[in-house]
Amino acid sequence: MFLLTVFLKSHFATMDANVNSWSTSIQSASFTEMAKMIHYSFAPAPSFAASLLVAIYLFYKKYQYEALLLMGAMTANVTLVEIIRMLVHFPRPLNGILTIQGFSFPSGHVTNTVVLFGLLTYFAWNHWKSSILRILWSLFSVVIAIVVGLDRVYLNVHWFSDVLGAYLLGVFLLTFSILTFQYLVQVRKKLG
Repeated sequence: MFLLTVFLKSHFATMDANVNSWSTSIQSASFTEMAKMIHYSFAPAPSFAASLLVAIYLFYKKYQYEALLLMGAMTANVTLVEIIRMLVHFPRPLNGILTIQGFSFPSGHVTNTVVLFGLLTYFAWNHWKSSILRILWSLFSVVIAIVVGLDRVYLNVHWFSDVLGAYLLGVFLLTFSILTFQYLVQVRKKLG
């Protein structure tokens, strides 16, 4: 699905322009301040730092494999986003509230959020006993991912298709990471 978004990126031009225009029409000072806080809080550097802190905690709690999964997935995510940006070379909107350098497709904020909160949700479902807490955390994670995506469009630092592609890439990386992790755990169990 992600590759389809890459190949069809030019077909999203009208929708991207319409969403960009609409987001400009709803901007207000109070929303913009909140949007900037979300931007800085969920940027790649703070997300990676949060991942590192969670990985250290997991390692300390004797969940070394989960710690490695988290850091491996986040590292792969940051690397893959930068590689795709270099290959696709899609410019950012010119009317961004913030001035951000570099290419726009896909959104690093969104992929980071999907992978980080997706893995935290995976860990919650594997280790928390309370179904209510697991469901609440899952809903919280989905809301955070949606808010970060809307934030990128609201600030006009990404096109709608950048965010859509980032969601698809994030889900792909998350799924690939978890399946690879589960496979390696099974292989390790068989080997003793």
